[in-house]
Amino acid sequence: MTSEKQAGEDVPVSQSLASVTTASNPTKGRLILLAIVAIGALPLLAALYFRYVSPPEVKATVGLPLEPVALPFEFLRRSDGKQLEHREVSGKWLVIFAAPGDCDARCQHTLYLTRQARTAQGRNMERIDRLWLITDATPPAATLLAAHPDLVLVYATDAKLMDLLGGHQSRHINLVDRRGLVVFRYPDNPDPTAFIRELGKLVKL
Repeated sequence: MTSEKQAGEDVPVSQSLASVTTASNPTKGRLILLAIVAIGALPLLAALYFRYVSPPEVKATVGLPLEPVALPFEFLRRSDGKQLEHREVSGKWLVIFAAPGDCDARCQHTLYLTRQARTAQGRNMERIDRLWLITDATPPAATLLAAHPDLVLVYATDAKLMDLLGGHQSRHINLVDRRGLVVFRYPDNPDPTAFIRELGKLVKL
């Protein structure tokens, strides 16, 4: 009697457990589905948040980005009168500073800055050439040139070149990329640390 009663009581317990298990499976499945949807939606939600709610701060470049334009090397000649061929500097970044040959204190400061900026690049300094574009007929002082042995002296043979680099009377530092395109323009007295840092990032490209 006892055995039969216990066996009879087992039936509703098993049915109850089966009922609970059956009821929990759809809930578990829905939770898994929601988790998958949430994981997939997180990148989109994050992108929307940073785009419209809290956009990240964008650091401005030190130099003025320019619409890339090819530097007309045919309008450049060396101090010996020979044309500066693109192949001579091909594959390098060019830091071009335009100023009169009678280099005043301001001019000397800019030449010093470009020299330090190149030297600060360490092993990457060989990716950079410095050009002093002399805007008049005055020959630079020999003592000044001795302090800048890596400096290449060039002259413009056409006013179009000076217009491209910011104008005949204005002093700028122009940056030409490895393809020969003028891409950035700086004032002649940029913040040294920022200028060196930005140049370092660019020459690694």
